[in-house]
Amino acid sequence: MDSLPHRWMAQQQQSGRQLCLMLEGNHEARQPLLADRAPSHYCNLYSETPAAELANSGPLILLLEQLNEPALADLLLHPESNWGWLASLAASDLAGMARHWRERLLLGPEGQQALYRFHDNRTLARALAHLAEEHWPVYLGPLISVCYWHEGRWCHHENPAPGDYPAPEQPPWLNTPNPQADAILHANILRYLLAEHSEDLAALVEFQDPRIWLAQVLEQARIWQWREPEQLEFLVVSRLAEATGSSVVHWQPRAGEAPEEHFERVAAQWRREVGSGE
Repeated sequence: MDSLPHRWMAQQQQSGRQLCLMLEGNHEARQPLLADRAPSHYCNLYSETPAAELANSGPLILLLEQLNEPALADLLLHPESNWGWLASLAASDLAGMARHWRERLLLGPEGQQALYRFHDNRTLARALAHLAEEHWPVYLGPLISVCYWHEGRWCHHENPAPGDYPAPEQPPWLNTPNPQADAILHANILRYLLAEHSEDLAALVEFQDPRIWLAQVLEQARIWQWREPEQLEFLVVSRLAEATGSSVVHWQPRAGEAPEEHFERVAAQWRREVGSGE
């Protein structure tokens, strides 16, 4: 089959490079790909990390020798399932590649850390699109070239300077925008309102679509630079109560008022308003 990933793999092999597959751990291809593989030819990325208890369902790196493996061929036929991505190395340095990504596994400050989904082709694509090319080497490390599916087509990129790089204290890929972030935030807030403020939400539904109402409220938060969870919760809950009740608050910022001062003043006004109505 003369498709881009097949041509890319052939070119990488002809250049004497080792091919590897980064695979989403829960994918159905996991077992067939592991069935005939020696332990030295694959690695559970989460083992030997703080996420070790998830290793059996976490992402895998697999070295590729036979490009006609049925399970691999099936993956390439169904890239829209977002199973991961392909890469090439200078040699069979599975340990070096594993070390590179394990050092980049956890994001955020101590106690608030989250797992970075580097194995997801969408995450890889967003990072490469967002990062300046000068930051690609520290992101891709020993990988010489990568091939992945993104927004309906295959893409491939070369690492300008493959090598062993320490993980930076402030990874530039932390600031990669997530196009799904707004949708996730909206869904989480609506679930919260349904659980904690169901009566007010039901009253709102009678005269307005909650999704449209919430989009307007969050756009107001963006304009006012209210980004903290406490600020978003206050704004959403109090605007919902205001929309379905009789309370009126003077929301607009005053001239020269900083976002934090604006929030504190309005929150205090709201507390007085609610207190006087009890």
